[in-house]
Amino acid sequence: MKNAIIALSLSVLFSQNDTTFIRDFYQYDLNEYQSLEMELNFGLGELNISVNDKPKTISGIIEYDLKRTETDVKFSSNYGVAVLSINGETGNFQFGDNSINFDFDDDYHNALDFQLAKDIPTDLQMDFGLGEATIDLSDLSLSYFEIDCGLSDVNLELNKPNNIICERVSISSGLGEFNGIGLGNLNTKKFNLDVGLGAAMIDLRGKYDEDMDLSIDVGLGALELILPKNVNIKLRIDHSFLSSVDVNGLLSKGNNKYVSKDWDNARPTITGDISVGIGAVDVEVD
Repeated sequence: MKNAIIALSLSVLFSQNDTTFIRDFYQYDLNEYQSLEMELNFGLGELNISVNDKPKTISGIIEYDLKRTETDVKFSSNYGVAVLSINGETGNFQFGDNSINFDFDDDYHNALDFQLAKDIPTDLQMDFGLGEATIDLSDLSLSYFEIDCGLSDVNLELNKPNNIICERVSISSGLGEFNGIGLGNLNTKKFNLDVGLGAAMIDLRGKYDEDMDLSIDVGLGALELILPKNVNIKLRIDHSFLSSVDVNGLLSKGNNKYVSKDWDNARPTITGDISVGIGAVDVEVD
């Protein structure tokens, strides 16, 4: 059977601060595939994800210290589905002065930069350890999206609508800071958010084609939630006396329930359920 993918993997050596690093180049042509399942596990370092100018091509670069990191990239296929797995395992690393604050460029160089194919339905699952991530999913075709941020600081952006309906979105923020801009553009039926000990800013403005079920769990962290004006909103917030909740732009119906002030049956509806432990939640409609 003809191999429908063109895979390019090229490694080069380069030096920085008297240390030798590996730089791996990857390129995948997905023209003969119907969909993509991609799983990314990134232990420590800097991560950048964006969209490729070529609509059916994935390209990327991974830079790492071979003495500290093992990077495993596997591609396979299954009945017209392309499967890409990237695993970066990190060892032999010690934090200076018992602190997790360090400069990746000076103390530890581990970086991954991938551009995804926008014109193929994509099931994307991402799992981080510690580091910094910049993710731009604008104009992709996401069928499923899951991200576990671990201890990382993550900036996620969508400034264009998802090209297809996303069946489910799941975001888990840990001890770091998560910022999500334009996440309404994911065009999803179900949106699940778990805020642990860190802080999260979730901007759900964007283009809505159908109703969305929103489920949010806030433990000890803090959440700033921005909801759009161009949809109906029906919200219930369960919280204890130890938590802090502030809601602006919605009409209180009592019993921790809130609805849009200008309900219009012709518009899509966000039905939200928020549970707050001893954290803080600020809700604003804009």
